[in-house]
Amino acid sequence: MLIEPFIFACAGAVAAAVAYCASLYAAQLRRVLDHPNERSSHAKATPRSGGAAIMAGFLAGVFVICAFAGDIDAAGKLGGLALCGALAFALGFADDRMGLPPIWKLAGQVVIAALFVILFAPLQAVPLPWLGEVAIPPAIGVPLTILWIAGFMNAFNFMDGANGMAGGAAAVGLAWFAVIASFTGAPVLAAAALLLALSAAAFLPENLLRGKLFMGDNGSMALGFFIAAFAVLGVNWTDGRLAALVMPVIFLPFLFDVAWTLVSRLIRKQNVLDAHREHFYQLMMRLGASHARVAVTYMSLISLSAAAAILMLASPASLHWLTPLILSLIFAMGGIAIYRPAWRKGLLEKSQETNAALSAAE
Repeated sequence: MLIEPFIFACAGAVAAAVAYCASLYAAQLRRVLDHPNERSSHAKATPRSGGAAIMAGFLAGVFVICAFAGDIDAAGKLGGLALCGALAFALGFADDRMGLPPIWKLAGQVVIAALFVILFAPLQAVPLPWLGEVAIPPAIGVPLTILWIAGFMNAFNFMDGANGMAGGAAAVGLAWFAVIASFTGAPVLAAAALLLALSAAAFLPENLLRGKLFMGDNGSMALGFFIAAFAVLGVNWTDGRLAALVMPVIFLPFLFDVAWTLVSRLIRKQNVLDAHREHFYQLMMRLGASHARVAVTYMSLISLSAAAAILMLASPASLHWLTPLILSLIFAMGGIAIYRPAWRKGLLEKSQETNAALSAAE
């Protein structure tokens, strides 16, 4: 399918306009408020219904393409994606309204990922060190796909804690992915990614610039699902030309932050299920960085990672693993630079053994 430029331009304009107007309305309506607590980075109750604006923009753009592009196959693919994304949004919205237990959220994420597999098929190939692109059987592909989608939905949700960071990273990363998808033979995927990028960008004025609206779990769940789903579809719809590691590499700043924080808390014998403020972006703000600085930092890192993903595609599939390895080493140096002052200022929880040792020393 090749979407006519005029139709796509109209769809993009509609998506951005609807998302922006819906953001203004959601900020003024002030429903589903996020009240500040000891872990919050905001001082007053703020609506967290921004995900509805992002979804509204995306769905409006999808409707324009489906209505005027005249491609039934493309309409079916976009419709299936929209359905799964709407369910992810509904799950997040239910959590925002009722505070779902973690096990219920995980169960909902698994169900949504399973529905995606039923509608679109599981991941069909992965690049392995020294072996290159390797086809994987459904017995492995199905659980791997469900684990990836549910896991990334949670990871993206964890990283939604600073104004403009999650929305800005999604806008930048999806725009880069749309460019890559268009050059690797996945125009429908490129269109969907760019519509979502425009919708996320249109949400930023009320979020990053004015701080009047949060995307909430409804937005982070939906965006997390779409990003993870696009990674799988990129492989399946291009016969592996758009490698499975492209999207993980683009969003490696988020994945690395979550992984580092999890490992760090495990080493310090902290309960990884407890709420905390030890992600890199949280420590940066606690050390004095503004929301805007944190958001721009992560958007810049997403762009760096996207450029690395493009270079990765120019290398043999057997060497693709080197890209996330090198980026992780770079990010680790930045992580150490953040953890050192955070540790000195007591911003990191210490294990019981460490606390006992410090008390004895005093």
